[in-house]
Amino acid sequence: MTTIIGFQTRKICPPKKNKFMPLFIILGVCIVLFLISYFTKKPAIKGGKVLQEETFILYYVEWCPHCKVVKPHWDKLEKDADLNHINIKKINCEENEEEVEKNNIEGFPTILHTRNGKVKPYEGQREYDDFKQYLLLNK
Repeated sequence: MTTIIGFQTRKICPPKKNKFMPLFIILGVCIVLFLISYFTKKPAIKGGKVLQEETFILYYVEWCPHCKVVKPHWDKLEKDADLNHINIKKINCEENEEEVEKNNIEGFPTILHTRNGKVKPYEGQREYDDFKQYLLLNK
């Protein structure tokens, strides 16, 4: 004898569609994107009180090997007579923590060039000739 096992099938009604569901999804995605952008946003470099004059500032710490390499070139740059129209200085970030916080300095060395009220991070090579060429070309 053979038996046939049958399954009773019922037609299950699909749940009613919520007409607001797409709106909730879009709202949720917007909230997630806002939170991601808010918490990953890097603060802008401010430049402090030096916005009125042209400045070229090295932010450094004594223990940083990259800073140790840049400092002799920077010292030579500070003494260059061709660049006396630019305020060239260096700031030890361990001695001036307030300045570091105010200008959102996160890595060392950081070099900022301020001109016409705009602060721009220097991204070039870190030797005397490169610094001087950059400053003379960006008058």
